Amino acid sequence: MLLAVVFGLILVAAVLQRITGLGFAMMLAPFLVVILGPHTGVMLTNMLSFVAPLLMIGLVWRDIEWRRLLLIAPVALLVMPLFGWIAAVSSPGPLYIAVASLVLLGLTLSLVVSRIHARADGPVTRVLTGVGAGGGVVLAGVGGPAMTVYAVVSQWNVRAFAATLQPLWILFSAAGFLTKVTFSGDEIPMFPWWFWAGSLVVIVLGLGLGTLIGRWARDAAVRRLVIFLAFVGALLSLATGLRETMGL
Repeated sequence: MLLAVVFGLILVAAVLQRITGLGFAMMLAPFLVVILGPHTGVMLTNMLSFVAPLLMIGLVWRDIEWRRLLLIAPVALLVMPLFGWIAAVSSPGPLYIAVASLVLLGLTLSLVVSRIHARADGPVTRVLTGVGAGGGVVLAGVGGPAMTVYAVVSQWNVRAFAATLQPLWILFSAAGFLTKVTFSGDEIPMFPWWFWAGSLVVIVLGLGLGTLIGRWARDAAVRRLVIFLAFVGALLSLATGLRETMGL
């Protein structure tokens, strides 16, 4: 039963990843943390979040805007060791609460900015996005909310946004995994070979379903779904932090 739940989550996460460009880690991390524990849950999320965009990147290659990543990606990589050290010496509960609260504040402010039709995109915006995404990946296993804030304030085209995130997720997942192994001493989750094979099949199936659904999805609907997922991911991280802090 537990295995079916995990595979079901992976399937839904892969569908969301194909339609919106994100959602895989945000969908998996909060639930896997509850099911498998904080360290194993985040580590497994990092590993599977590397596979999904790797399989998807060939489908969206033409729409990737590489220039957007020239500042965001290096900054995120530079701050990951710092956040890895913070995660190693701090209690996980307060960290989840802090990250989730900052994400919720950022998302709310980004929606306010979008309502007044203001656009913010430049070196400072991209540096802050890199810091937020890199910190989110290491501390909570998710970088999507920070990227969503940037997409809203910069008025990024939905299709290009979804495509450009894939090489970023590959990089972030690998770097986040290595950072946690280095600073926290977390071990690679030990599962039988058929679990990894089954996860791969489920991811491929989810990406296929997402491709079919995405053909009928309008850009405005996809944008709303992206923002909704970011809020859900932040709220779930906040709930995880509160549960860890109170020892529930």
